[in-house]
Parts: sequence; C-alpha cells; structure tokens
Amino acid sequence: MIIDFHAHLDDRWFDQPLMSREQFIAAMDRCGVDAACVFTLMGFFEDSRRHNDLLAGRAAALPERLIPFITVDPKLGEASIDELRRCIALGVFRGIKLHPWLQAFAPSMLKKTIVRIAEIAAEKDLPILFHDGTPPYATTFQIGAVARWVPAAKIVLGHAGLADYTLAAAQLARDIPNLYACVCGPRPADIAHIVATAGAEKVLFGSDLGLSDWMILADRLDAVRYAGISDEQTRMVLGGNARRLLRLL
Repeated sequence: MIIDFHAHLDDRWFDQPLMSREQFIAAMDRCGVDAACVFTLMGFFEDSRRHNDLLAGRAAALPERLIPFITVDPKLGEASIDELRRCIALGVFRGIKLHPWLQAFAPSMLKKTIVRIAEIAAEKDLPILFHDGTPPYATTFQIGAVARWVPAAKIVLGHAGLADYTLAAAQLARDIPNLYACVCGPRPADIAHIVATAGAEKVLFGSDLGLSDWMILADRLDAVRYAGISDEQTRMVLGGNARRLLRLL
C-alpha cells in the first residue's frame, strides 16, 4: 500500500485553478497510490474554518483514499484552539498541517499556542505535519524544537529538510523519538542518507501532489525507488509507516 503523506486538495492557489478531485484521484491511480493525506492551501491565507469545511467536503466522497488534515492559524491564539477542537469533533480529520513559512509565524514566537495544539494532537493521537526547510520561520531545527517541547506528540518534518536541511532532518529524526521525516522533495541520495541515519521506521513518503500534476507524484516516487534502500525499507517509507501513524493498521 502506498500512502502519500503530503498532498494538497484545493481548488485554487489564489487566482490559479488547481486540480479537481477527479483529476487528483486520476493522478493517484496513474501512479499506483492508494491513499493521500490532503491539506488546504488557501486555508493558510484565508479563513481556516471555511477551508477546513471545504476540504472535509472534498474528501468525504472517497474517505478511504482522501485523508484530510486540519489547518489552524496559531497567530489567532484561543480561536485557533477552538477551531482545532471543532474540527476534531467532526470525526473526519486524521491529522494537522501547519505551515509556519506561509502562515508567517515562528513556533518559538507562539510557543504557548503551539504547545497547546501539540498537546491536543497527542491526546487525540493525531500527527502534526509542519512545513520545514525554509527560513526564517520554518527551518528544520525550529520544527525539531516543537517535537522536544511535547514528547507525546507525533511531529512530522513535512519536507525532511527540502535541500539545505536534509542532514539536519536525518540527525534530528534520529535523535528525537517523536520526530518523523516526510521525504517530499529530497533527492534519492538524501533519502538514502535519511533512512540510514534516522532508520526507515522514521521516514514517510510525500509528493506535494495538487500543487502540480501527476508528474510531481511520479518524480517523488522515483526518488524513493532509486534511493538504493532495501525492498523492506521502501515498503515502510511508501506506506507502512504512514499506516502506523494514521492508525490504519
């Protein structure tokens, strides 16, 4: 089973139309992907409540394949906690996605709220995927710090360092028990290093499908398949670890 742990199911990126749900599923089928964790895009900029509801509606048609994640704006303080609890109560979301770079917050600036979000996530056993790999708000080290603040939470580096921070991603995922690395962007050699350093059980597959068409999904699947890791490690990265984190076993 292949699970894409990092994808976007939204109808637009500002004025640019994006893939429809039907096109998104067709891309998954073309590349042999069974399920995808899907996030909003415009919810990072506009009313997150509205976009959470829109995302839940898009995913509802195929709940076994489209796994929606909640987005909140930690800058709103208590209102973000209220929205998180509202979405959890709906019973359809399986995780949380935060994007410090686009949402313009550094975790340390909002530590009290970030800790509360992570504590609620831990209580409900929901993983939190953070965008990482881009300064000034979302370096891999900053996201690693969140995992240290709340050891009971499952924190995921959304891009495993992207390019400049892949060495840090490997070391942090190795050293912090509750920190995982989603290889959405790293090259095959970087993926091999992350797996060798952190352990295959700490690595997830992601593509950013939805920001682009099926080719980005095919390219990032190839990055894992040509990383030179074992068949068993490949199986874990492409789906086994995601099933465990999402409690799909």
